[in-house]
Amino acid sequence: MKVAETRPVLEIPQSSIERAIEAIALIGVALIVALPIHFWQSLPDQVPKHFGLVGQADAWGAKVWVLTLPMLSVLLYVGLSLLSKYPHRFNYPWRITPENAQRQYRCARQLLLGLKTVGVWIFLWIVWRTIQTALGNTTGLGEGFLAIALMSICATLEFYFLKSYRER
Repeated sequence: MKVAETRPVLEIPQSSIERAIEAIALIGVALIVALPIHFWQSLPDQVPKHFGLVGQADAWGAKVWVLTLPMLSVLLYVGLSLLSKYPHRFNYPWRITPENAQRQYRCARQLLLGLKTVGVWIFLWIVWRTIQTALGNTTGLGEGFLAIALMSICATLEFYFLKSYRER
């Protein structure tokens, strides 16, 4: 028998903070879908389709490329939202017991919520800067983008591991 099959399956309601962060993620998804639609007519035939490590466009392609990240963002949002409904199936760094299951499941769900929100807003920034670069209003993702994006993801992971450690 697998370990995940012996864990309790719990219905844990979302806290008000979780609902607020979910709303922030959903706003990001709406914006990332709306931006290309809004700017579509004014976009040139060629748009940046890749940015190098320093954030400068280093490959260009047909303007349909600007739709790639919105589609990926919707998949990310939906996928992580569905996945968060099954915390009893996740791998955990600590043993899950009947006493800590609710706390650990909530931490794991918050991790997915944080990663989903950070991911969507990183993609939103990339789409915005792609459009602005294509229109000639800027020249890339901006200084420090990669560092800020990586720090945001790492901070989300660190928050989870610290909280999960305390809740074991």
